Amino acid sequence: MALELAKAEFAQAEVDLIEELRIPSISTLDDHVGDVRANAEWLASRLADLGMQTSVIDIRKGGHPIVRADWLGRPGADLLTIYGHYDVQPPDPVAEWESPPFEPAIREGFLYARGVADNKGNHMAALKAAEYTLRAGGPPLNLRFLIEGEEEVSGESLPRYLREHAEELASSHVLLLDGLCEPGDQPAVVTGLRGNLYVELEAQGAPTDLHSGLYGGVAPNPIITLGRLLGELRDRDGRITIPGFYDDVRPIDPAETENWDRSPEYDAEIRRLTGTRALEGESGYPAIDRMWARPTMDVAGIIGGFTGPGRKTVIPARCVAKVTMRLVPDQDPDSILEALRGYVAELSTPGVEITVRLLTVARSLTIAADGAGVRAARAAFQQGFGKPASLVRSGGSIKVALDFAETLHQPPIITGIVQNDCRLHAPNERLALDNYHRGIETLIHLMYELAGESAAVPAH
Repeated sequence: MALELAKAEFAQAEVDLIEELRIPSISTLDDHVGDVRANAEWLASRLADLGMQTSVIDIRKGGHPIVRADWLGRPGADLLTIYGHYDVQPPDPVAEWESPPFEPAIREGFLYARGVADNKGNHMAALKAAEYTLRAGGPPLNLRFLIEGEEEVSGESLPRYLREHAEELASSHVLLLDGLCEPGDQPAVVTGLRGNLYVELEAQGAPTDLHSGLYGGVAPNPIITLGRLLGELRDRDGRITIPGFYDDVRPIDPAETENWDRSPEYDAEIRRLTGTRALEGESGYPAIDRMWARPTMDVAGIIGGFTGPGRKTVIPARCVAKVTMRLVPDQDPDSILEALRGYVAELSTPGVEITVRLLTVARSLTIAADGAGVRAARAAFQQGFGKPASLVRSGGSIKVALDFAETLHQPPIITGIVQNDCRLHAPNERLALDNYHRGIETLIHLMYELAGESAAVPAH
């Protein structure tokens, strides 16, 4: 019955998603604080209409609320907690959008809007799956939604709430809907996430900018020093040179990589997706290994000196670089941070002082490929998408996944319904509507798979 409702109400499911997409819930901009709360209240209202016990929870001053909704209509049955986030990235550069980012538009089977892939399409598919099962007499297990508004700003509200209410939030299964399909619209379940050590390097020379004619040749130049230092952090073969950086890297289990695509065709597909002429990185490893299972170091941005139009001849006093390191299992971010601090001090020049500031840290996470949740998700995708999900690692970091694993003591099921070329965080973000509808059906199947039952009605 739930699957029949999903098939019969394609149009309404799209209308509901479009309604949420019109809310510009940009968590990083103060001008949109009201919009973020409006989105939270919109979700809470929709979930309450389904008969769920719903609340909008404020955790900290200046933060954004968490939406919690519980349906506990199956006493003694398992409980599935479903995670998503309703906040979105800014739409800049707006001029590159073919249609306004908060006026959703459908073109050639794709729905275009900011947030449609990250993350509103994912959590609305779950909301609709819950709706159809509830209308059909109730899902086979208990349900809880935890949808946050700070994912795009690495906020602390949900992690704090999980720590403070861990016993109350105990769950049999945790589903994190914040992932993508693989190229070729191949559904995927994540068995590992890289961690993230994100730092800021500040190079300070003279107390103030200096005239480059009067003092050129004698005054230290922080931009030159920092630029040289950044280049030294990674050699020509892509190896990171921080002392001890690779000491604790766990070797990849060959059994896990049996189905990884290490072919030249996969490399070509990554070049297509990135729009680059060639792939770079650590030599001796296929692209898929470098993306999923090897540590990295990248410079995310540099700020310093005179950058306006025209000319200004100065030796800048200060330069700042943002550096991100993706870490793999067994690497300790604390040890690497200390090693980095010592190393940049050695690489600096006598007239420039380098300060290392920690911005974000998230440890890596591995999930057993043969766990009950992973098996259930693969079976559900077989029903909804017509093919089982691949087992993949993710090169990215989902800090809240580790928070769930540590506080609720359950390995999360990490997946998503969004196609790989969704233009995440970029102009013209999009979601294939077929993925959205198949995703709703997949999530209905997942509830029954986790409960050890069958949804009975085959997918389209």
